[in-house]
Amino acid sequence: MKLEYFYAKGSKRPAEADEAVRLALEATDASIEVEYVEIEDSEQAKARKFFGTPTIRVDGVDVEYGEREAEEYQMGTRYYNTPQGWKPYPHARLIANTILELQNRPQR
Repeated sequence: MKLEYFYAKGSKRPAEADEAVRLALEATDASIEVEYVEIEDSEQAKARKFFGTPTIRVDGVDVEYGEREAEEYQMGTRYYNTPQGWKPYPHARLIANTILELQNRPQR
């Protein structure tokens, strides 16, 4: 299993997003590989289905959208609907739930 953390070139990774990833891995599986991917431009954003900084996927599944396709790709800040309202980072529970769902998915 692999977690991909996408962020736009020139933007900082939000410390809160880094902490959410750490907490989610701690709660589920600390051995999951984390890959940080810097997105260079809007063409790469479209090709990599980048929804803004940060976009976090587990085995290719977006932690917020799941396997649905978003209609727009952008280089700006991404906002997530959290229990505390809209934030520029996901809640750790959102990441952990995606990990657990994929770990419990029947093998194809």
